[in-house]
Amino acid sequence: QYPEISIKISGRGTDAALVHTEVACFENIIFQRIGEYVYATSGESLEEVVGTLLIKNRATLAVAESCTGGLIMHRLTNVPGSSAYLERGFIVYSNRAKQELLSVPEEIIREHGAVSEQVARSMALGAKKHAGTTYGLAVTGIAGPSGGSVEKPVGTVYIGIATDNRCDVRHYHFSGTREKIKTMTAQVALNLLRQFILAA
Repeated sequence: QYPEISIKISGRGTDAALVHTEVACFENIIFQRIGEYVYATSGESLEEVVGTLLIKNRATLAVAESCTGGLIMHRLTNVPGSSAYLERGFIVYSNRAKQELLSVPEEIIREHGAVSEQVARSMALGAKKHAGTTYGLAVTGIAGPSGGSVEKPVGTVYIGIATDNRCDVRHYHFSGTREKIKTMTAQVALNLLRQFILAA
């Protein structure tokens, strides 16, 4: 189911113990090959996994969204008890909102554009600073169908994650409809946060 891939392992036989052993063997083989991409084995959603990690690490989160328009916050707040770690969200669709709510310098936007590594970094740092959280997660991009250019085509997305001593920004180019680009941006952003927390 877009944008996720689910793998189901099943076995047949008259000896239950043997079937369980064989299934476990294939599960190990799969993990050896794609383990870094697996975030759950019992049906948990990505947002549930992220929430569990934040609670485990006694961490808090603020989210700044431009191109996704609140989709990441929507997913996070679908998890019961998310108020334990989710402090606040900033929907900063306009340049003025980025400046007023996140303190993104006007000169950075003017020089590099709202969809840029520099703005994504400033958004993540601004969200963390204004909310006083452990992590700041930010996304800015061009969801289309218009608004793209040769340098920054539709589907261009920057995702930033900030902590006290680190701020990483990743650049992506997603394809598909406006809805699919927004969906993929939210999915990748949450997964990046998951990996970021695990690497801390």
